[in-house]
Amino acid sequence: MAHKKPDPTPTKPRHSKSIDLARFLEGIGSPEFMSFSLDPWQKEAIEKIRQGDVIVSVPTGSGKTYVAVEAARHAMNAEKTVLYTSPIKALSNTKFTEFSKIFGPDRVGILTGERRVNPYAEMLVMTTEILRNLLYDAASGEIDFRLDTLGLVILDEAQFLADPERGVVWEETIIFCPSQTRLLLLSASIGNPEELTTWMSSIRPSTCHLVRHDNRSVPLRSGYLHPNGSLTPLFKTLDTPTSPKEADLHPKTKHLFHIYEQNILGPRRPLRRS
Repeated sequence: MAHKKPDPTPTKPRHSKSIDLARFLEGIGSPEFMSFSLDPWQKEAIEKIRQGDVIVSVPTGSGKTYVAVEAARHAMNAEKTVLYTSPIKALSNTKFTEFSKIFGPDRVGILTGERRVNPYAEMLVMTTEILRNLLYDAASGEIDFRLDTLGLVILDEAQFLADPERGVVWEETIIFCPSQTRLLLLSASIGNPEELTTWMSSIRPSTCHLVRHDNRSVPLRSGYLHPNGSLTPLFKTLDTPTSPKEADLHPKTKHLFHIYEQNILGPRRPLRRS
C-alpha cells in the first residue's frame, strides 16, 4: 500500500481574531425600509390553526405576534370569542394596549386581578391563572363564561408548562379548554415541543401541529458594561455562541473582569508554604 507523504508545510495554529467595539455595535439603529412579506413558517402556522391546535416554537423577534393577530382576526370575523393569556400582568397590559390599537378599543377587553375593562368584548386579555380559574368555575356551573362561543385561546410564553410551580396552570388550562376551541401556543424556548405536540394530540379531539423555526431574524449579541462605564463585547465572536464550548470571552472583557476582581477582593497574595 502506498503511504501518503507528509505535508512539508507545517500547520499553523488558528487564532480567531476578536471583534472590536465598532463591529459589535454595527447595525444598531432604524433598519432600512423593506416591504412586508410573510415568512414560510408564518404562512404555515396561520393555515394550520384553521385545521387544529398549533404550537409555534420560534426565536424571539421572529414574528409570533403576527400569527396570533391573524388567528384572532379570523376567529373574531367568525363571531367567536378570543382569549389571549400571558404569564404576567405587565405583559397582559402591554398586549391589551397593542390589540386595542389593532382591532379597536371596543372589541378588546382585559381581565386581571387589578383591571377589569370591557369584560364582554370579542377578545379578552388575561393572565393564564385567570383563565384557568374561569374554566374551573365554568366547568362547575358557577358562571356562564360563553364557552359555546370560545373559538381561540392563545397561550403566550408557553414554556411555562415546564415551570415546577406554575406549569400545572398551563397544563390544566389545556385540559379544560372546550373541544371546539383552537389552541395556539407561542414560545421561543420550549425544550421539548415534539413531546408537547404528541401529548396535546392525545388529549384533544383535533390534531396538534408543530411549527418550528430556528433561525433568528434579529441577531443576538452579548456585551459587558463595566461599573466604570467601559463597554466591550462579551465574546470574541460577533453573535452570542450557541454552546458553552464556543463561548470564548473577549480579551478586553477578561481584563475588565480582572480589574473588577481586584477592586472588590484586592490583589491576590501568594500562598505561604509551611
